[in-house]
Amino acid sequence: MIEDLIRAAQQEQAGRAVPESRVLAGLRPARRRRTRRLALASAAGAALAAAAIVAVPVFVLPGPAVVPPAPLPPAAAPPSPSALPSVAPTTVAPFRGLPLGYRPGWVPDGFAEHLRQAWIEQDAFGPTLMRVWKTGVGSGDPWGGTALSLYVRTAVDDPAASMDRSGQRVDVGGHDGWYTPAQGDSKSSVNWVIGEHTVLTLAASHLDIAKADLLRMARSVRPESGVSSSPLTLNWLPDGWTPTSLEVSGPSAQRWRTAVTAVKTPAVTVTDPGVTDPAATDPAAGKEKARVGAGEVTVTVGESTDAPDGGRQLTVAGRPARQPQRTDEAGKGLLYLVVDLGGGRLLTLTGTGLTLDDATRIAEQLQIRPDGLDWLGR
Repeated sequence: MIEDLIRAAQQEQAGRAVPESRVLAGLRPARRRRTRRLALASAAGAALAAAAIVAVPVFVLPGPAVVPPAPLPPAAAPPSPSALPSVAPTTVAPFRGLPLGYRPGWVPDGFAEHLRQAWIEQDAFGPTLMRVWKTGVGSGDPWGGTALSLYVRTAVDDPAASMDRSGQRVDVGGHDGWYTPAQGDSKSSVNWVIGEHTVLTLAASHLDIAKADLLRMARSVRPESGVSSSPLTLNWLPDGWTPTSLEVSGPSAQRWRTAVTAVKTPAVTVTDPGVTDPAATDPAAGKEKARVGAGEVTVTVGESTDAPDGGRQLTVAGRPARQPQRTDEAGKGLLYLVVDLGGGRLLTLTGTGLTLDDATRIAEQLQIRPDGLDWLGR
């Protein structure tokens, strides 16, 4: 059953990104690049006779001391930095994001940066920052549709040895690169080594872009300082839980959406025999692998919620809240908590492997500080 679930999750994600056997930094072996849907995770947990889910491995980025966190604001005011009274810092090490690293100096007309996602996987290629330029995005789930994505990996042990050289050899600003044209799927890419431990991939998805334009964008890439951060920080998690990824998206700095994901360890690796990496010389070694953890939680702040309607009415930190429930087989093991933050924003917590008390405490101690979002839509 777990293998069927993993395979279904892979098929669902296939339409969102360039096929991993062809791009995603041109590195071997192919790896899963986004966390699995929590609905699938819940069903996987039932199969394992525990609240187990498909999840990314544990990751915490080091950084300077955090600004003292603050609970959710009182019901009389929308969340804002000035309205957040300080509370004592907790022991959670927040995911601070990843260095921006690089940015293209030219993108096709009509495209702007609307999405950033930072995460890490437990392999030799280290953390990854994905920056996505789109023709537009709403205030909800940003995935899908036309996209130009720059994958930045700056901690690859041996880029030259790991590079996929199956594409057409091209020059990218004096660096050797490999271009993979679309194969009837409106997905093309170019990857290149730009430093001792740095590999970049530029991937077009749902877009029939000319080779010359994709290479022009790749050749315009230049270093950029700064860090991809999130307006949402989790200041408390149950023991054994660790933040693993963050995502920021939206049409503008005023209409942003953010999500932070954390997982509970320990985790094990399972193999899906139905999916292989065609670039692998040993078919057995090319089997797709996924991490199965003891729990996962995603906390999202935005203008809308993906949670079901209705549910038990609650109060969290003085704010109206509700606990929706799903009755379908895939979703009945999921825990939902939706909190009205005021000012037109909702907090949605979705997870497995934790209690309602855990979810409530996570919500009560999170910090919202929507600074540094001027890049959205630019």
